[in-house]
Amino acid sequence: MPISTAVAIDPPSLERLGLRPAGGPQNRERAERAAAARSLMYLFVVGALVAAAALASPVADHISTSRIGITGGCSALIALLLFAGYDRLPAWTLSVFLLCGSMLIEWSIYSASDPTSPFLLFYVWVAFYAFYFLSRFQAALQAAFIGVAYGAVLALSNEPFRTQIVRWVVFTVALVVAGLLVRVMRERIDALLGSLNSVSRTDLLTGLLDDRGFEEILEKELERGRRSGNRVAIALARIDGDGRLRERVDDRRADELLSEIGGEIGGTVRLNDEGARIDDEHFAIVCPYTDEQGGVVMAERIASLVRERYGDSDAPQTLSFGVASYPKHGSGSDALMHAVRQALDEARMLGGDRAVTFFSSESSIEERLRGADVSLEVLTSESRSS
Repeated sequence: MPISTAVAIDPPSLERLGLRPAGGPQNRERAERAAAARSLMYLFVVGALVAAAALASPVADHISTSRIGITGGCSALIALLLFAGYDRLPAWTLSVFLLCGSMLIEWSIYSASDPTSPFLLFYVWVAFYAFYFLSRFQAALQAAFIGVAYGAVLALSNEPFRTQIVRWVVFTVALVVAGLLVRVMRERIDALLGSLNSVSRTDLLTGLLDDRGFEEILEKELERGRRSGNRVAIALARIDGDGRLRERVDDRRADELLSEIGGEIGGTVRLNDEGARIDDEHFAIVCPYTDEQGGVVMAERIASLVRERYGDSDAPQTLSFGVASYPKHGSGSDALMHAVRQALDEARMLGGDRAVTFFSSESSIEERLRGADVSLEVLTSESRSS
């Protein structure tokens, strides 16, 4: 059942203004979108303040006060729209708002009747923002638009044509070079962050292992199991519901749910176990020295905690688990992951809120019956009450 977007989970004003850190878990995409919207909002706020200062300055008599007033008013309006939309704005709207900013700058330069007006420096803001936050193609479009717009202002001036050409070339080259330098620095920072991320094995949203950490610990435990003959259980979990989680709830609520459920998993597993978030919606647990029946008991314990935590909410949340074990259901990580995914799919097909053990075709009738008994005893709250 979809969760309605309540006002309570909207980012507070201090967070939108950047005066307080985000009050909940954030994925990188949402944090990037929020930073881009906030930065652009402040550019328009400063633009509105500069327009107000220009109107109040002694030189106001030499410029069109009505035009500058319109520029300041439009800047303030766009800043309010960015404040209201914040991280919920589609990415393309930021490019549109930035184009609007370029047009307002051109309008200010035209209003000042001077192609060398100090308002020209505002284009540095636009270039820095475009080459830092937007894609290369979008940044190139912004630069091209600025070049065309400034060329139009120069064409309307009374300066000699050769002077216009020199001004346009110097301005355009300087602006593009400045933007490219910002882009190079941004890509360098991204590369460094990527290197750090490749070393890290922790999912920032939940504090559990990430997919790389999970793969490493799984291979390590399987190798230990091969040497010692110990069993290793694997459980794969997903939040129940039709479709993807982020299609049912907004990104902020999805991050909160994933973080909370990750906390339940991390707080429930044994010291020897390792929990992980291996993709946007799947959690996995490696349980050394445990067979599939022990994995089912652990999975049901976590499912019960999640069921109780969200049972009284407007939109209850439950977990489905698939469980398999080494060496019974596979000798390698690929075979075991295939087994738990099949078991998880079966659990979801049966209605969710349960754990299902994978049964291979090689399993004996006795093992299947024993596994079925475990499923009937511990997997679902419905079976316990029947």
